[in-house]
Order: sequence, then C-alpha cells, then structure tokens
Amino acid sequence: MSKISVIIPNYNCSQWLPKVIDSCLIQKYLHEIIIVDDHSTDNSWEILSELQKQNSEKIKIFKNVEKGGNNARNYGFSKSTGDYIQWLDADDFLLEGKFENQIKAFEQNIEISVVYSDWYMDFYENNSKFTKRESFNQQKYNDFLFELLSDNWSANNSYLFSREISQKLHNIKAWNPETKVGQDREYVTMAALLGAKFYYTKGFFCIYNRWNINSVSSMDFNQRLVYQLQLEQKFRNKILQNNYPKKIRNKYFAALNAHTLNACFYNPKLTILNKFSFFNIKWKIIHWKKHPFISLIYTWQHLKYFTKNNQEE
Repeated sequence: MSKISVIIPNYNCSQWLPKVIDSCLIQKYLHEIIIVDDHSTDNSWEILSELQKQNSEKIKIFKNVEKGGNNARNYGFSKSTGDYIQWLDADDFLLEGKFENQIKAFEQNIEISVVYSDWYMDFYENNSKFTKRESFNQQKYNDFLFELLSDNWSANNSYLFSREISQKLHNIKAWNPETKVGQDREYVTMAALLGAKFYYTKGFFCIYNRWNINSVSSMDFNQRLVYQLQLEQKFRNKILQNNYPKKIRNKYFAALNAHTLNACFYNPKLTILNKFSFFNIKWKIIHWKKHPFISLIYTWQHLKYFTKNNQEE
C-alpha cells in the first residue's frame, strides 16, 4: 500500500496546528506527519507535544536545527520515509479525498512524478474573520514547465510528489535556504526543469489561506522585484544547461522576458541581467495597458545593460 509523508514547517502557528493535523489524519494512505518547528516563540511546541501524545504512531515532531522555513523543509524530508511527499504549510489545510484521488492517478500513470488538482483560496482579516473564498480550477497542460515559467501559480499543497523526484530536488537543494521570494515557485519549477512529468486530476482537495489581506508585506516591493529577477535568472541558466531545442528554449525565454519587463515597469531602477530580443516576448503575460511603455522600457534597459557591461570590461 502506498505511503505518504506529510512535511510541515511551523513557525508560530499554534492556533492552526490542530486543524492542520486533523486535515492530514483524515487522509487515506497517510504514513506519517512530520512537523519541524522553526524556533517558534508561541506555545507551538507544547501543542505539538500534546498532539503527538494523542497519535504517536503518525505524528513526529522535531525542532529545526538551523532556522529558516526551507531549512525546516529540508530537515523534514531527511526524516521522512514515505513513497510520496506532501508539502504543507502550518496554516493551510488538506481536504478529504486528496491522497486517495491523487494516488489513484499515480497508480494508473506510472511515468508521472507530480499530481496536482484544483484548490481554494480562503481570505481572512485579523487572523480569524473569514471574508471570502475563491476557487482555482486547474487543467491539463501540454507543457507544464512553460506554465510555471509564466508564473501560472498553484498552491503548494495542491501537489503530491513522488519520492523519486523529491529526492532529486533535495539533492540540488530546490528548497533553497538562500531564496528570499517565490520559494515554492522555485521548488516546483526546478522539478519541471529536472524532467518531472505533471498530471492533473480533477477535484478540490486543499485550501490555501490568506491572512490579513490588507496588511503590507514586510519586504519592500522593489526589493522583491530584485529577488524575482535573480530567481528567474536561475531558471534561465538551467534552461541553457538542459539544451532544449532552440524553438522550445525561445518559448521559455519569452515568458521570462515578459516577467523581466513587467518588473522593470514597476521598478525602473532595475537593470536586466541578460540581453534578449524585442521579438521574443510573451506579450500575453504583460497587461495590455502597459504595452505602449514596453518598447521604451526595453530600449532603456538594454542601454543600461550594455553600458554596465562595457564599464566592467
């Protein structure tokens, strides 16, 4: 019988832990729930200890050796023994039938590496007041890597990974402790860049929660854009290493080029990290209201790029 390991990094989510763990315990094929507490300052450890006493066969708790969410994920994986890996944040939930539905897809398609499904996003104010729910219907894609490079984002808990691809990702530290933004996007994109085959199975099986939607991120927006360009540069380098046919490579770069120009639209102080053709841009990714400005942004950015490189030489 297939065995699934759920890996949960936790930081100060004590109020949600019982519900999160309950959402795992109702799943068929559950082998273990591994919670790695990331130096919480609330009463998370006391709650985790009590929950483990109630179900010591399934629940395993650890304290993170080195602080950081991705370090917690990597540590959790090192302790896991399941055939499949479910990543889950400590304030998100699974819904009944997720594992049964997705394992069935794995069993019927032995060549696939990742199964994904539909999901909900629930919005809250003041960490408790539910305001609305949005539904995200997924679909089968012929080129899932292109969707990921286009930032067609899905909640991380909507996926179920085979251990084989999870191990490959672990070996290259796809949960990279140095990555500042888009950690889950990096992980899933790296899976596709490693050749993982993605498979869609219909059904809503998880909830991604958004708390305090009116609050402003603690990270400066312009700084986030800098980190975004750095992350997407990793994707560019990996695409080049993979030696895709030129037509496919250009398609992937067109998506990344559009993201680059989007970032430069919002932060003119940015300087592009590599040159690219004006005729290799995925325009659908850029809002039509921005289109009149893109040629100017493209020209200005390439002038800055060539000036900077000439000075360095």
